[in-house]
Amino acid sequence: MKLYYIPTTRAVRPRWLLEEMGIPYELISVTMAMTQQPEYRQLHPHGKVPVLVDNDVTIFESAAICAYLADKYPEKGLAPLPLTPARSYYYQWLFYAPLTLEPPVEQFMFHVLPNLPEKLLPKSQHTQVSPTETLQWFAKACSPLNQVLRDNNYLVENRFSAADVVTGGVLLWALKLG
Repeated sequence: MKLYYIPTTRAVRPRWLLEEMGIPYELISVTMAMTQQPEYRQLHPHGKVPVLVDNDVTIFESAAICAYLADKYPEKGLAPLPLTPARSYYYQWLFYAPLTLEPPVEQFMFHVLPNLPEKLLPKSQHTQVSPTETLQWFAKACSPLNQVLRDNNYLVENRFSAADVVTGGVLLWALKLG
């Protein structure tokens, strides 16, 4: 099993999960320049990280990789049983993190690192929303998490799961940005 990785990117999430699981894997450190090469684009059509290659399975998107790993190794107990209410909540948080929680964090990154917008997204509108508005957006996105974690240490059934890794990865990114 190989994980293509760049530090301080979304690739931290599947790496964290692999470490929690204690599964042997090869960490392939790549650079942004390497991800734009045709060989790498065969692994990920957009030239991004992470990518997991597991024999005949090549998968990208950090949450998808984490879900795949949790399902492949059910004995690790990092995903609730299929077709249970807990599994529904697991999916909810697995998707909530990248789709609802992450956008304001990414938005805030453009305020903290102001040279990024033109490099990554020419003529982007990222900085048209003030840092204060972005932080308010993030606080609102965190509200459901705060409700669940008020009485629990983990998001689903009060036990550690891949959903905690994906959500924790977004929160770690937010913490590092300030």
